[in-house]
Amino acid sequence: MPLLLVLGLEALQPGLPTMDIRKLGIATVVLCGCVIAPDPRPLASATIASDFQTYSIRRVGLLRLHDDDLHHALDRAVRIEFLEASDYVIAPTYVGALSSQAPSERRSGWTLSLEALPPEALEGLDALLIPEVIDINTSDPQRLELRLDLVACETGLTIWSATAWVDSTDREVRHRIQEWQAQLPGGVLDGDPELVLHSPERLVRFAVRQLAGLL
Repeated sequence: MPLLLVLGLEALQPGLPTMDIRKLGIATVVLCGCVIAPDPRPLASATIASDFQTYSIRRVGLLRLHDDDLHHALDRAVRIEFLEASDYVIAPTYVGALSSQAPSERRSGWTLSLEALPPEALEGLDALLIPEVIDINTSDPQRLELRLDLVACETGLTIWSATAWVDSTDREVRHRIQEWQAQLPGGVLDGDPELVLHSPERLVRFAVRQLAGLL
């Protein structure tokens, strides 16, 4: 391949010295290799309603489905990451169960029964963000599946729904978590880059960051 490229350059520019042409050919091949390098594998995916752009979303409430430490951490992570990634104003959190439906059944198009929530939980809101930990293994190696739904208060419809999967057994995932952690205020936990892989709260925030980047 480099030889063919060099010959082509010689034909186009016969006045160039052979050594310069060969250097140019090698540099071009290297650059081509950089261009075709694959992107990192995505850790999250989202489904968006076809009429998403017709909704005017500004003030968004948080609905915490479970009042435990992990979902408190999830609440904090959503506030931090979505304030950075969007123009939404995040309202105070409302804590309460939605329905008996399993999280896996809440796909785009699922309708939230707004009557199940008190009026004060929806006052002044355009939409609700409903985050939930679907699956987690807090013992080593840690893994996490996280789901986040955006429900329009006008219709009760889920207009955006995303899921993130983080598995610390994957070398690439571990590397990306550690790179992300190094950029946070305070940087690496206690100077040990491996500690983040043993922190459920940091794992949750990393997963939420993947989701926020899709909205």
